[in-house]
Amino acid sequence: MLKKGGHAEGVEPINEIVIDNGEFLDILRNKIGNGEALEYIKNLIKGATIYDKSGYSGNSVLIAKSSTNAYVIKISRSEDLFEEYISYNYFYKNNLTSKPINYFNENGYEIMIAEFIDLPTAADYFDSYQSIAEFLGKELYKFHNRNFIGFNDEELKVFTSKYDRSFAKALDNDVPLIYMVMYNGENDVGKMKKYLIDNKDMLHKNEVFVHGDMNPHNIFIDSSHNLKYIDFRDSGLCNKHYDIFWTLFMIIIFSGIINDKDKIKDCEEIFINSYGKENINEGELLFFKYFACLYWKQHDEITRINIL
Repeated sequence: MLKKGGHAEGVEPINEIVIDNGEFLDILRNKIGNGEALEYIKNLIKGATIYDKSGYSGNSVLIAKSSTNAYVIKISRSEDLFEEYISYNYFYKNNLTSKPINYFNENGYEIMIAEFIDLPTAADYFDSYQSIAEFLGKELYKFHNRNFIGFNDEELKVFTSKYDRSFAKALDNDVPLIYMVMYNGENDVGKMKKYLIDNKDMLHKNEVFVHGDMNPHNIFIDSSHNLKYIDFRDSGLCNKHYDIFWTLFMIIIFSGIINDKDKIKDCEEIFINSYGKENINEGELLFFKYFACLYWKQHDEITRINIL
């Protein structure tokens, strides 16, 4: 039986900052100008309190809460929020997230707006790495075997091309993610790239629809233990082992056990057994350890709206 507890060991809530509405609109105006997006957001946030809840993703993430509504506003200078908006709509059709509201691309900035999910996250829900590893192992297996409804043409284009482009980005990167180097015990970029190139066929073996960033802060749990998800930047069709590895790694990071080899081993065993050890291929898991290590970039500061 699940028990709602405090944060898992070592996990702290993302530090949020309250921003004055006028200040927020001034910052936004300086970045995107007085266009359709600014007017839309100005009306959306009337009477709301604005919380800057950005992390290390490279996007600014703001929550606008009023007595009647709550919205998430994501702002980015990258070129992937439109694809995330497509993915958001797909997850919404499958009743796995909140309602996407709007998307804008103005003056080199992308803005995506969705309803806020007012539920505890998995990081809030569990009080140990053991309990979250067991739960998410089972839930990830169910997710990979879910009978998703068919993709439309635009969704199919996004989902089928995403991981081939991500693979190219991984091969183009020479700076591995530091926490993953610690976890993998491997920082030889040449060795990792060679393994990826020699085994590229693994990218689409065991292909399923993957979430792509199933970490404890991106999973929400209601009172009936139903799950809702956010952050679909890397959702697409890929080998299931990408999700298997990344979810396991995120549990280890957010549980604060990255420096404890015994706890890492214990966490791995619990998660893999919960997912089903017989459903996991070690070679393909290694492929995605290297893939993720090179694909994910190191962010050294929180990307808040005022420094985008």
